[in-house]
Amino acid sequence: MKQDIKVKITLSEGYEERFTKACIQVARKRVENQEKERHPDPAIPARKVAVV
Repeated sequence: MKQDIKVKITLSEGYEERFTKACIQVARKRVENQEKERHPDPAIPARKVAVV
C-alpha cells in the first residue's frame, strides 16, 4: 500500500544564500574543468595509454 507523507521543514537563517553560493561555486569549477579538457596545457604531456 502506497501512502503519501507530508513533511514541513524550516531552513535556518541564511541557509538558502549559502546553498546558492555553494551551487554556483561547484558549477564554476565544472566549467573550468571542462575548459581545461578542451584546451589542454601544452606544457603538460599527455598520458600514454598502453594497449595490451
